[in-house]
Amino acid sequence: MKRTFSVLSIAIALLFAGLTVNAQTRGAIVGTVSDPNGGLVPNAAVSAVGADGKALTATTNEAGAFRIPSVGNGFYTVTVSANGFKKVVVSNVKVDVGLPTTVDATLQIGGIDQVVEVTSGGEILQTATATIGQTITGRQITETPIASRDALDLLLLLPGTNTVGAPRRSSINGLPKGALSITIDGVDVQDNLLRSSDGYFTYVRPRIDAIDEVTVSTNNPGAESSGDGAVQIRFVTKRGTNDYTGGLYWQHRNTALNSNYWYTNRDGVRDANGKALRQRIILNQYGGKFGGPIPFPTFGAGDKMFDSGKNRAFFFVNYEEFRLPETRTVQRTVLTPQAESGIFSYITGSTVNTVNLWTLATAAGITNSADPTIASVLQKIRSTFGQGTLSPITNNPNRNYFTWSPASMSIRKFLALRFDVNVNKANSVEFVINRQKFVPAGADFLNSREPRFPGFAFYSQGSDRNSYSGAVRSTITKNITNEARLAMSAGKSVFFPEASVAEFAFQGGYDLGFGTPLGITGATTNNSTSARTTPTWDLTDSVTWIVGDHSVNFGGQYKRIKAWSQAFNRMVPTVSFGMDTTDPAFSAFSTTSIPGATTTQLSEARSMWAGLVGRVTGYTATAYLGSNGQYTLNGEQITRSAQDTYGVYIQDSWRIRPELTINYGIRWQPQGGYRILSANYAALSDPYMVYGLSGKGNIFKPGSTGGLVPTVKAVEKGSNATPDDTNNLAPTIGVVWSPDFDNKVLKSIFGTSGKSVFRGGFSVAYVREGTALIGSILGANPGGNQSASRSLSIGNLTVGSLLRTSGNANLTAAAFPSTPAYPFTLTSANSANAFDPELETGRVDSFSFGYQRELNVNSAIEFRYVGNRGRNLWRQHNLNELNLIENNFGAEFRLAQANLYANIAAGRG
Repeated sequence: MKRTFSVLSIAIALLFAGLTVNAQTRGAIVGTVSDPNGGLVPNAAVSAVGADGKALTATTNEAGAFRIPSVGNGFYTVTVSANGFKKVVVSNVKVDVGLPTTVDATLQIGGIDQVVEVTSGGEILQTATATIGQTITGRQITETPIASRDALDLLLLLPGTNTVGAPRRSSINGLPKGALSITIDGVDVQDNLLRSSDGYFTYVRPRIDAIDEVTVSTNNPGAESSGDGAVQIRFVTKRGTNDYTGGLYWQHRNTALNSNYWYTNRDGVRDANGKALRQRIILNQYGGKFGGPIPFPTFGAGDKMFDSGKNRAFFFVNYEEFRLPETRTVQRTVLTPQAESGIFSYITGSTVNTVNLWTLATAAGITNSADPTIASVLQKIRSTFGQGTLSPITNNPNRNYFTWSPASMSIRKFLALRFDVNVNKANSVEFVINRQKFVPAGADFLNSREPRFPGFAFYSQGSDRNSYSGAVRSTITKNITNEARLAMSAGKSVFFPEASVAEFAFQGGYDLGFGTPLGITGATTNNSTSARTTPTWDLTDSVTWIVGDHSVNFGGQYKRIKAWSQAFNRMVPTVSFGMDTTDPAFSAFSTTSIPGATTTQLSEARSMWAGLVGRVTGYTATAYLGSNGQYTLNGEQITRSAQDTYGVYIQDSWRIRPELTINYGIRWQPQGGYRILSANYAALSDPYMVYGLSGKGNIFKPGSTGGLVPTVKAVEKGSNATPDDTNNLAPTIGVVWSPDFDNKVLKSIFGTSGKSVFRGGFSVAYVREGTALIGSILGANPGGNQSASRSLSIGNLTVGSLLRTSGNANLTAAAFPSTPAYPFTLTSANSANAFDPELETGRVDSFSFGYQRELNVNSAIEFRYVGNRGRNLWRQHNLNELNLIENNFGAEFRLAQANLYANIAAGRG
């Protein structure tokens, strides 16, 4: 007892030092041993041997029950022996991640040297936990027909997974994306920046030939799993075994084997025979896998120079490449040659009328020729038309559609490497590496960064995506095991690295927005470049203590998430064009000069003239606060933040009787607030200033006062953007009952013990949101950047200004301070954004009840109810919503509705 106390003391000390729960990368083997008469057999020896040859052992307690904790996934041979009984050997026992596998053995009277072999594996019913989950493994992974080799796509086939559009838009059980936790060998592989909005997306991609299994726990996770999401998706990398095994693979798609898109057939580029060209898709995915024991030199010990490594050390490696040269058919809107030359066409009735805008401009004494820069860009666009197809637009005589097919190339490389070593009977270690590279080799179709027109600039994205996981499993005593794990994810994504100021030389050094007034596609695809990374570190420890009828698991977690971004959000200023109602040229376009034109057609004529001549209505530029504490026009901005979370838990699986198990536990999950690590964020001086002059809570109360004009202050480095939340307790309880009725009628319905199971439970799990929320709230406040723009609404731009005017002051940045001068007083041109100072960690309450009945040794049927309820989930609210009640709009609408019904009833409708 003294030794047990010392082990517990060490474990508790580790918890308070920061070690906490692993992400449940292992399972367990549990069961009950009985004699031919149904009596329970205590002190029976149980061992489980996996493909690596290592034996994991346990002894049955007074109730004949046993539990082997912290068992790696895979197939095991379980042996049960006791004095006076024949030995029972159960093969093909499958262990899944995060779930216990039940192996119940009935011993026959006889000598221990006699063997009874059972090849059916573990029990088909789950009788040890109330957790609801599914596991995909083995041939299910490699032979299930899915559209890609991304193992995450396998989950689309599971109950509760709902997909609208692309797979990464999926949700599970209707829960928000932040409620999902996705790991590979304990590594958090989600993109933690986008966790709230894109939480189903994995930054490190699990590949089907590298993955041994994936387990999804969708309801009632234990206290060991409830700190980072209500739904646990756990991938486990394949391990090497005592046999050398491997394989090569190649998957191929070809344009010749694909049907064309209907719209491409209708609008696409035609070949010499008049047939639409197919979009080019030639996909190659190839690679290989290999694994087995690692031989090592004996250094003179024994007769062999090398030890085979069997039962000692193992490796597994998988490498594959993804190469996708492709094209995409895109449709652009362009001006007709007549419109480019200043001929405006409009329809009255069924007649197409024309008017020369340059003639009207000459008569009115205003600019009567196209801007040279804009004309040059339009000519450059027109020179590409031979590489696509022009088609007219119905009821739009000034514009055509231009259809063409830009090309791209995607190259992705995936390496998975795993090592396992059985150091001795009590200790084993594992180390897993994933190194993935997305090569920036072609246009980024995902973010629509293909060239606007043939020969124009395109932009790519690339990334290095890596994960590392190392763990040590130790058997401290026959009743106590421990697993410690260090898991890391790292990498960097770069978006549009080709972007440069030089690319805008043909537009005069600006991003010209002539496309809007002309109603056509502009020349600019992109005006920014950026890079980002959100590395994570997980230090975890889990202790399992078997004592009597209890299997107690306790431990915890320390997790750190960092966010770093670098951006040039605007390479060059943007110039907007159009005509304001105060422009002296406005009256030159009227029904007198354009007979029969509608109001809409007059507006179109004014806009076309303004776009062609380069009538400036806006100049957009931004000064960004750099790491030197100074604002730089259109300069670099680097932001940094971090978050720490902790967790300690204790979970007990109490097997009260062979047919009745209770799982219960509690987790304490303090969640640190977002900590700001760069001095370029600004926050409201008082978060309740979001209510403005009306004051806190006075939404839709006209005339309310008591508030303040919003101001912003600097967010100091090291301070929190959101409050720490330390009172997060997550209880869990589950009951599993496998009835064994004496009544013959009930026994015929429910079967004998182990043939049917009732299970139910309740648990609480906490939600961790993505770091992008910092940018969407604090990053939207002025302070980290300052507007250097000019516009008519601001009042610092001259009406009627022209792009061509030499030394035009309207095409220069407005004045901005060199350094921040807090507090800033906000104006109507600014937005006010804040985190609720009473913000709490979101949570999901899960509850379920179900019944499962074995049909035969290979199948079962289950009925269950699963419910989830979100509490304190984070949402961004817009306080500037239209007031439809207090301004009597709703009442007036009801009156109009009543009048309409009355007119219809009277036959006047």
